[in-house]
Amino acid sequence: MDEYNAGAAPSVARLLLELRGRATVDVRTVGRALQVRPQGATGVAVYIHPGGVDVAVDPEKANDVALSMPGAYVRDPDDPNTVVSVEADLIDANYDALLDAAVQAVDLRRTTPPAKAARSRSTAGSTSTPRTPRAKAEPRPRAAAKVPVERPRCPKCRQYELLASGECPSGYC
Repeated sequence: MDEYNAGAAPSVARLLLELRGRATVDVRTVGRALQVRPQGATGVAVYIHPGGVDVAVDPEKANDVALSMPGAYVRDPDDPNTVVSVEADLIDANYDALLDAAVQAVDLRRTTPPAKAARSRSTAGSTSTPRTPRAKAEPRPRAAAKVPVERPRCPKCRQYELLASGECPSGYC
C-alpha cells in the first residue's frame, strides 16, 4: 500500500477489507495495481491503482453511477467493459457510494463474462458445422540460399560496378 497516494492508502485498505466482507473475491497484484475479481471468475470488477479506483458497471447504468459520486467519470462510454473512475483524492468523499458500486461490480462480473470473452464464445459457437481437426502439415523443404549476383565492374578502373547503361559511375573512365 505504500506505493499508493499517501492519503488514499487507508481508504483503499478499508475498501478492500469491507468488500471482502460483503463478497467473495480474489485479489491479484499486477505491477503497482490490484485487480479484484469474483472468486473463480476472469473479469476484473474493481481495478485499484495509484491514481484511484476503477469500478466495472453495466453500460446502461454507467452515467447514474458516475453522477452518484462527485468527481467520478465514465472512462470510455463506447467500450463494452464500461468502467467508472474515481480519482485517489476523491475516494474518502465518495466512499459509501464507491463501496456499493464495487459490490455491484463483483456481482456483475460474477454473472456476466467480460466482453472479449463473450465475443469469442459467441463467435466460436456460431459455426454451423463442427470443426474437424486438421492434419499436421508436412514441413516445407528449405529454399536454397540466394547467391548474390555480382554485377560487372568497369574494365578500365575496376573500382566501380557498371550502371545499367554500361557506363562507369565515376565519369572519368
